Amino acid sequence: MSKCALLLPLLLLAACGGTPAAKNPESAEADPGASAEKADAKTDDAPAADDKPDADKADTKKSDAKPAGDSAKPARSAQEILTAPDVVFMLSFNDSDVKQTAESKCSASAGNDPKKMNGCMAKARKAIDIDGYQFKEVNGKWFWSTLRTQGKTLHTLHKFEIEFGPEAEGSVTIKPKGKDLGSKPGRTPASVTIQVPNDYQIALSDPKLGKLVYEAKIGLLTNQ
Repeated sequence: MSKCALLLPLLLLAACGGTPAAKNPESAEADPGASAEKADAKTDDAPAADDKPDADKADTKKSDAKPAGDSAKPARSAQEILTAPDVVFMLSFNDSDVKQTAESKCSASAGNDPKKMNGCMAKARKAIDIDGYQFKEVNGKWFWSTLRTQGKTLHTLHKFEIEFGPEAEGSVTIKPKGKDLGSKPGRTPASVTIQVPNDYQIALSDPKLGKLVYEAKIGLLTNQ
């Protein structure tokens, strides 16, 4: 065979592209820039690990809540607070002077015994025979009732017709008159000044027990 015959197939093979070129090894790897962009996109879409929506909501609710022990000045007059419909003012033992007095005496007698301490404090609370007050209008007349709790019932111990006297900032004077219409009638007291420090509390000064604080409650019934 001539040399020309041997060269012909080689020339044809070269003309058709020859042996396939090896694949570029760099093309097999992902583009580092593209990978970084995809990673950044996923990171932006996903919520941050430090984000705490539930905690944020809780904090918001706390900030909107009324602060405990808020004692802002009353928005209404003292007489309006006393005579609000369906309101009964019940003793707040924890806010009254008698609690501090009882704690001092009970600590001395009970020592470090919690059971004795609790029993002593409960006894001191029960020793206060007045649990609440109510100011109610009946047939155009205003009445002041002194209440005592028995179970779930409020009993009227004393009940006097009253007239409202002078009113100062944070207080009002009432003047009882006539006979005691309660279940345990007593003598008619002289004029009484009632402190009204805010919209939901009143306070009276007792010569023996000191300041007694009462909180407004709604929906309590009494047997008149």
